[in-house]
Amino acid sequence: MRDTSVPLTGPAESWMERAPPRILAVGIHILDVLGRPVDSLPPGQGSVPLEEIRLTAAGTAAGTAVDLAKLGARVTSVGCIGDDAAGRLVLELLAGHGVDVSRIAVVANAQTATTILPIRSNGERPALHVRGAAPMMSLDLIDREWMLGADVLHLGAPDALGPFGGEPAATMLAWAREAGVTTTVDLLRPGEYQALERLAPVLARSDYFLPNNDQLLGLTGTRNLAEAAKCVLDLGVKAVAVTLGQDGCAVFSEQETFQLPAADVGVVDTTGCGDAFSAGFIRAVASGADIEQSAWVGTAAAALVAQGLGSDAGIVDLTMTLDFLSSTSWHAPLGPTGRTAPPPALVRSRPPGRDQREA
Repeated sequence: MRDTSVPLTGPAESWMERAPPRILAVGIHILDVLGRPVDSLPPGQGSVPLEEIRLTAAGTAAGTAVDLAKLGARVTSVGCIGDDAAGRLVLELLAGHGVDVSRIAVVANAQTATTILPIRSNGERPALHVRGAAPMMSLDLIDREWMLGADVLHLGAPDALGPFGGEPAATMLAWAREAGVTTTVDLLRPGEYQALERLAPVLARSDYFLPNNDQLLGLTGTRNLAEAAKCVLDLGVKAVAVTLGQDGCAVFSEQETFQLPAADVGVVDTTGCGDAFSAGFIRAVASGADIEQSAWVGTAAAALVAQGLGSDAGIVDLTMTLDFLSSTSWHAPLGPTGRTAPPPALVRSRPPGRDQREA
């Protein structure tokens, strides 16, 4: 496995100075149809005017891939879509952000996974979802040679990928590790305890697990976050980075435990905040940042996305994300392990005005 715990000693050795990492995003691809604000549905065949409607490539693979591309990574996305207008739009949206879509499979006579999201004024997001072709993912789409030279393989939503999400996904992650590729995993559904047995081989081959708190607690059947994290660490995960919504995030590993606060920002829509956290975290880890620095970048990316509509809102590039990280206000940390501000080495590492997509 690739050593990702490179310390920062100054700008000359910053992880930002390294070549853009190569990331493989495997998993669920969804077309999101979002509208805001929707605080109630009109009766009968009535209608209400909205301020904004957007279509985005979303899901824990596609949404994360878009944000990673914005953050300057070289990204290839892998998954299944239907042979329909929604699928063609997902491909167009991904490619428009610079994501390589050549390995996305188009399934004949199938719908593309699609979600309608009426976003409430407070940022909450009830969802109406069609699973579509996403669970048709298979190990036949994965080429072991293709993994060589990658920095990170991110598996998005093994809990929503049908049979592939069990042993086949575990096999893929094992191939990645054998090739020296760091592995990360995120979930899509609310955590279900009965899913833990099926996902255990996947987690055992994951370096970083990136769920939200409800998913982690539900998956492990516990009510205590630290106990839940230990359950997953005992399976062989290197570290668990858990998003906590308005409370920021918490990170657990065998070496340390800490919590980062959330940014003090106005929330428009929480869709895709978890995917943005994953993207920021992965972007930093892939370039050699340590786990705390990576969690800060993930937290900043999530806060940017929360201020706009859709999973691709807010993030412009890595430089802007780090500018936001060093200039924004943060809520008070919770608990004795809470951090109060980004570490100086992370803030010092910014090359002024440089867009990493041009690196």
